[in-house]
Amino acid sequence: MKRVIVLFVVALVVLLAMNRQRVFLRDPLGKAYRNDAQLPGVRVYINYSNDVLVEETDRQRTYVVQGWNRIPGLPQALTCLRGMLCWTDADRARQAPLEAVGASPDTEMSDREVSFKERDGTRVRITLR
Repeated sequence: MKRVIVLFVVALVVLLAMNRQRVFLRDPLGKAYRNDAQLPGVRVYINYSNDVLVEETDRQRTYVVQGWNRIPGLPQALTCLRGMLCWTDADRARQAPLEAVGASPDTEMSDREVSFKERDGTRVRITLR
């Protein structure tokens, strides 16, 4: 029985290592703000490259901001395990433009924070821990 558990854990670690760009783990200390007001009921996920996936439960939408293009968008294929992790279809997730967000060149990303401006001027900021 111990061998089966060890083999399962090793296989899981190998799978996660191979798909580290696709797997987003929940950041329990991550927060999202809109015009400096904290958004309630938001889940923040990050991956190996500090790309950010945000699940807004009140607006019923999930969007991703990836470092390679820095454009917020709705992931086309996303699978989630409730509140723990999500994974996309590819390392560079296919995404549709977020309706409220333009392809703003002023999207800022660091290992601690992601911020962008919506078309109506609202500033969105996501903090990571």
